[in-house]
Amino acid sequence: MMEKDPLRLVLLSTSGGWGGLEMNLFRHARWMAKEGHIVRLLCVADSPLHKAAMAYIQGEEGKGLTLDCRTVRQSSKYFAVATAIHRATRLIRYRADWLWIRDPKDLDASALARRIVRLLGGKTQLLFQQGMQIPRPKKSPYHRFRFGAVDAWVSPLKWLKNQVNTRTSIRPEETHVIPLGLDDGWFEPRPAGAQYRRQCRLDLGLSQESFVITLVGRIDRKKGQTTLIRALAEMPPDAHVLIVGDPTLDEFSDYFDEVRQLVRQKELQWRVHFRPYMTFPRAAFVAADVVAVCSQQESVGSVTLEAMASGCAIMGTDAGGTAEILADGRGWTFPADDAETLATKLMELRNHAEIMPERIEAGKPYIAHHRRSEVVQLWNELLRTGSMKER
Repeated sequence: MMEKDPLRLVLLSTSGGWGGLEMNLFRHARWMAKEGHIVRLLCVADSPLHKAAMAYIQGEEGKGLTLDCRTVRQSSKYFAVATAIHRATRLIRYRADWLWIRDPKDLDASALARRIVRLLGGKTQLLFQQGMQIPRPKKSPYHRFRFGAVDAWVSPLKWLKNQVNTRTSIRPEETHVIPLGLDDGWFEPRPAGAQYRRQCRLDLGLSQESFVITLVGRIDRKKGQTTLIRALAEMPPDAHVLIVGDPTLDEFSDYFDEVRQLVRQKELQWRVHFRPYMTFPRAAFVAADVVAVCSQQESVGSVTLEAMASGCAIMGTDAGGTAEILADGRGWTFPADDAETLATKLMELRNHAEIMPERIEAGKPYIAHHRRSEVVQLWNELLRTGSMKER
């Protein structure tokens, strides 16, 4: 039971997709409900988020939680006044303490709704949980109006918070860093010894003798699958690549065709292994000697965090969120799109496996801060007080 009265939280997404933004919003809705707060999830009817939420609420895990799901209309990114008025009336009716959003497309209508609520004497505050970077300055009058309604801006990494503070008008005291949390399953003890890895490789159809490099993520140009394949072509025959993920739906299969054509061109058909999307890809991580993160620019890099929680050696690009996660000796980095350097560094790990354990160990204290128990403590502090102590 909670020692204090529960908060009334409304988490909103008008997205019709099912990517990191939507999955993480749903994860936090579940976590906040488990903390005893009264949580209402607003999403588009029949969207993947709506279907996942309803399945959870109606299932065994959702029983007893103060979590429900209602539908909303999709809104335009730019000044949907009617949507904002409708949203404001719902917030007042729900007596919401916080409106929590993640998608920048939801910010305009939500910012206006928050202002309407205040004009009508409501108390709802607006929280934006950042999942994307801010590549250029946004300090125009329009952006000042937009960002001025945000009461708490939460970034998952320090480099993203620095972008917010330098490229927007949001005040530093309104920006906070709360790590992107992982579900408890990532921290559950796994079977010790080499037998578990052998079983994972057997299940995935991989050779026990190969040096396996795993890349997990949607098959998308920004994820850099072709960079890894070009690097593999420079490595000896015992090096194999496992690619886990599905093509990006709205780009048809052009890039996937390009990836497969490169595999054939380099005559790597027997050394590149494609497997479909996995909801919980721990087996793919455990099967690897090294996990590669080849994205051109990851805002956060949840795959990097999941690989670290799985106790993997990680080779990632030296840009964006990946660089911050792997800093201080927690992994290895290479320049994005540089297949030659990637091949050289992977060969070093292949030939000197004894250097891996030190960096794997260095990642353990860092990834521990991404446990649900630690993350929800920070969220509770922010949601109850509107501020956080510097850590």
